[in-house]
Amino acid sequence: MSLVPWNPFRDIDNISREMSHFFDMPARLFGGMPSPRVDVYETESDVVVQAEIPGVSKEDLNLYIDENSIKLSGQTKKEKEFKDENAYRTERNYGHFSRTIPLPVEVKSEQAKAEYKDGVITITVPKVEPSKSKVRKIDIQ
Repeated sequence: MSLVPWNPFRDIDNISREMSHFFDMPARLFGGMPSPRVDVYETESDVVVQAEIPGVSKEDLNLYIDENSIKLSGQTKKEKEFKDENAYRTERNYGHFSRTIPLPVEVKSEQAKAEYKDGVITITVPKVEPSKSKVRKIDIQ
């Protein structure tokens, strides 16, 4: 048997995943839905946000954006013919959800586009071009 050196950061992904489940606990306890899981990344010209929202119709989603963040909210609804007393197992979450996603750079919010397909919403927003600093000499008095 060989010894394995202890590395507290070895399971950082597991720790991160467990922390996100911990912060979703109030939503589960009070009948809401956990926050959607998201990916945020940059291309050369855009910021792209993808969020998993399975089982939510496009009409039940709200999407707001400003120069620094995106707010995604909505709700999942139970089907009318589903009754709790007839259920053998209920694992799906129903109710309202909301998540504010900070953006890594300033964006042109008025040019944002969103597409919803197969339970994933993709928001694409052009980045603001970094301003070119104007260097000038200052005369010392």
